[in-house]
Amino acid sequence: MSLKGYAVLRNRNYRLFWLGQWVSLIGTWMQSVTQAWLLARLTDNPLALGLLGAASSAPVLAFVLLGGLVSDRRDRRSVIIVTQSLSLVQALVLAVLTLTGTARPWHIIALAGLLGAINAFDIPARQSFVVELVGPELLPNAIALNATGFNVARVLGPAVGGLLVAALGEGVCFLLNAISYLAVLWGLWLIRVEAPATSRGRDAHRAGALQAGVRYVLERRELARILLLLGVVGAIAVSYRAFLPAMARTVLGVGAWRYGLLMAAAGVGAGVGGFLLAGQRLRPDTYRRLLPISLLGFSLALSAFALSRNYAASLLLLAAVGGGGILYFNASNTLVQLSVEDAFRGRVMSLYTLMQQGTATFGSLVLGVVAEHYGTPLALVSGAALCLTAVAVFVLQSAVEPQLRAGVTPVAGAD
Repeated sequence: MSLKGYAVLRNRNYRLFWLGQWVSLIGTWMQSVTQAWLLARLTDNPLALGLLGAASSAPVLAFVLLGGLVSDRRDRRSVIIVTQSLSLVQALVLAVLTLTGTARPWHIIALAGLLGAINAFDIPARQSFVVELVGPELLPNAIALNATGFNVARVLGPAVGGLLVAALGEGVCFLLNAISYLAVLWGLWLIRVEAPATSRGRDAHRAGALQAGVRYVLERRELARILLLLGVVGAIAVSYRAFLPAMARTVLGVGAWRYGLLMAAAGVGAGVGGFLLAGQRLRPDTYRRLLPISLLGFSLALSAFALSRNYAASLLLLAAVGGGGILYFNASNTLVQLSVEDAFRGRVMSLYTLMQQGTATFGSLVLGVVAEHYGTPLALVSGAALCLTAVAVFVLQSAVEPQLRAGVTPVAGAD
């Protein structure tokens, strides 16, 4: 296996950015699981946990397009410094309230909503900033390393958080998360990048700039197809994790610690997939082929997991689900970033975030209804079937459209 792709870590600016983000992500995942635990302890009400999830995601859906516009109008490094500083303050307030014993359920939900609003501006800026650090040639490897760091943090953060809650309490977890943001801010302070080109942002300052970003995507059919497919897949690939507790308890018949291993298996599979992809130097055409193949693997693995009744096999299948999912998301992210002009990058990446995460809200609701009436396994199989249908349509459109542009009408049954 070639490891030429890891040359991206020789880039001082990217190395500072990646290490700082990775440390902070561990803290973020610690806080995510800890605040849910604290809220459950204070209320013993499942509805409160639902409100917590809605408070975290709804502001992202409401403001992410505006966040993309800000990313195109402003210096992205400065935007990230502001959002990460605000996230530090949010975590610090949560820590103080918890350590002093004054935290109330509404505090936790409101602060989760505040972090969601901050993330709506942070996510497009961070995703767009990477290309300023490494350039188009190393961008695919940087995206893969970002995904690897995210998934390793997703495994380590909850594990460390659980141990710290048991030993020191929730407040210490929140305080450590606040401290972890210093790693990001320190890295951003040391990064030196050239001033953004003056042309980047001229369009973003015009009236109707937000609509111009949407038109920019619609006028580029390949880009629009990738984002539409992402909207379908995001509804399933982001939502399926919410149904793992039901699979663990009612289908596989395992307890809490084995359920934790199921969650970790998906994260490990994603981390390994991202690590292997980060070491490769692949051409855009390779990513175009990887996109449907990885989605096919994800869908088949998810179906097999839903039908599995063997715990060991389920662990392996979830690792395959995680690996296929991360390869798909890396391929789609890379293709989008390589095909977009920098003047529109923030707005396009905000649409990417909206399609990936926004549809997950509706996907969770639909899968939940199916699971309630027909069982969790059938819900997951239905979701996998939807992904398979979507990728089949995507492949067919990708194959037919060049022929139509060339004035060739496909003939049924022709070689």
